[in-house]
Amino acid sequence: MDISLVQHEAEINSITRKGFGQRHLFATLGFLGLATVYMMRVNLSVAIVDMVNSTRTLEENGTEGTCPFPDGPAGETKQVHGEFNWDGPTQGLVLGCFFWGYMSTQIPAGILAEKHGGKLLFGGGIFLTSIFTLITPMAVRISLKFFIAVRVLTGMAEGVTLPAMHSLMASWIPCNERSTLGSFIMAGMQFGTVVALPLSGLLCEVNIDNGWPLVFYIFGLSGLIWFGFWHTKITDSPENHPAISNDEKEYILDHLGMQKRTKGGTPWYAIFTSLPFWAIFVAHCGNNWGFYTLLTELPTYMKSVLHFDIKSNGFLSALPYLMMWIVANVSSWIADYYRHNRETSVTTIRKTCNSVGTFVPGLALICAAYTGCNAVSTVIFLTIAVGSNGATYSGFQVNHIDIAPNYAGILMGLTNCFANICGFLAPYVVGLITTDEGSIEQWQLVFFISAGIYFVSNTFFLVFSSAGPKLEQNCRDTFHFTTTKFWVHRNNIEGRVR
Repeated sequence: MDISLVQHEAEINSITRKGFGQRHLFATLGFLGLATVYMMRVNLSVAIVDMVNSTRTLEENGTEGTCPFPDGPAGETKQVHGEFNWDGPTQGLVLGCFFWGYMSTQIPAGILAEKHGGKLLFGGGIFLTSIFTLITPMAVRISLKFFIAVRVLTGMAEGVTLPAMHSLMASWIPCNERSTLGSFIMAGMQFGTVVALPLSGLLCEVNIDNGWPLVFYIFGLSGLIWFGFWHTKITDSPENHPAISNDEKEYILDHLGMQKRTKGGTPWYAIFTSLPFWAIFVAHCGNNWGFYTLLTELPTYMKSVLHFDIKSNGFLSALPYLMMWIVANVSSWIADYYRHNRETSVTTIRKTCNSVGTFVPGLALICAAYTGCNAVSTVIFLTIAVGSNGATYSGFQVNHIDIAPNYAGILMGLTNCFANICGFLAPYVVGLITTDEGSIEQWQLVFFISAGIYFVSNTFFLVFSSAGPKLEQNCRDTFHFTTTKFWVHRNNIEGRVR
């Protein structure tokens, strides 16, 4: 083995063991930022259970195709004294309209982040999301139309966050730490969900202003506090960070796996003719359908089918996302272990992780469809379905950076834009299917559709995906490619890419 490479790898190990660096501070604040913004995204899923006025008659054994209530005499009416009389399609509209705005800013955000940096875009997006979250209770009490408009604006503000973060990760995270730190940052979304769902349930029970407005006030305020830390501690890249050590800066810049660009526009033709890009695109769309079906509708399912109260609903709805957060971090460590030991190609790692994150949820959803009124079995299978999906954070979720680190923000903007059509389409379709919210048969169809989409999308990903810089190889005229020595050096760090 080349002595210089051995010495270089020893130097890498020495630097990575030096403890908490500025890239770790970036990862921590990125994690907390995504956690905060997801708290503001999912809080409505629980709050709406308390906001909507609903009455249902308790049956001792349940009517045909529905589950019995766990307590209460037959014939007793169970009422939630919410402020708003919204039917199923209206609730689906309220939950889904966020994504109208969310998808509209994805592509512009990716382009802006690549040209001007992602720090201000990411921070500003969360700042505005916090402001719109704080005014949500006022908006919904003024009118449904005003509420929908605020939700759309909230989506537009939050829509810039993921493209901006992908651009920042491409500038801050060395390729040999990409699975670990990248998955840690992205798992902030699940951590935020884990915190938001039970906390929202508890806040809804507080006897102040009907409880549910506190959900929006608390989470909106937390976003403003986070913004203060982000704005003062983070820069667009290590090159212009005032507190980073020279050793860490050199280590990051030497191991980004990026090439300098020449002046010119985005290589749109190379992007849209790249099969690995389309593999990510299809995987992202399929994943989002299943993910958002459960994210937006799980509290409703817990209430209407399994009849959990608002407090239990919040905690049990959070359990799958706690498992998802754990799986995302564990799978990233496993992925980087195999990557560092050069036992497995990066492409194989991406395909394996993505398969665990989609095939297992699909099978678990099919099982959940047949558990009927067995609440324990249903919660177990839904926890497996959502939890195992965390493996995708070492799959397609970081594959944008693998195939084109210089355009990672733009690629994320493209795939996330169209994938989030599922964000408003899935809840709306669920609202159309579940005309009787307590019907087990109707919810079975919801689970079957999600499972089928998981299977088809990941099969496409398995056939056409790659972790090599295929897209950038197709647009050499937009890059100053370095010498063969760079690629030999990169392959010794990352492992051979097939």
